[in-house]
Amino acid sequence: MPDLPAPIRAYIDAYNARDVEAMLGCLTESVQFRNISGGEVTAEAAGRQGFAELAQAGVAAFGARHQSVTHAITVGALTLAEIDFTATVAADLPNGWTKGQQLAFSGASAFRLEGDLIAEITDQS
Repeated sequence: MPDLPAPIRAYIDAYNARDVEAMLGCLTESVQFRNISGGEVTAEAAGRQGFAELAQAGVAAFGARHQSVTHAITVGALTLAEIDFTATVAADLPNGWTKGQQLAFSGASAFRLEGDLIAEITDQS
């Protein structure tokens, strides 16, 4: 994995371990999260509680999931990372994905830090 600021590395490790509590420990109380797919916002959360609900739904939706950072650049408080994502769908989902379906795609994530915590995450694929 490319060199990443410690909070981002810890967040990705927690994501891959499906450990929502550890993910939350990497975030500011007022964290902003946005997922953009195909140019449309498909998920948003404001604040740690909103993020927790979204993250718990994500854990339930996938039997397995993994993010692998392939490239990253950090300038000041902003880190841009290219990420390969793989997952196995745990149950049929409203977007048409079906139980057992294998997913694999590449995208990018922008992380903005405030001190030693992540204040903003924007995932795009």
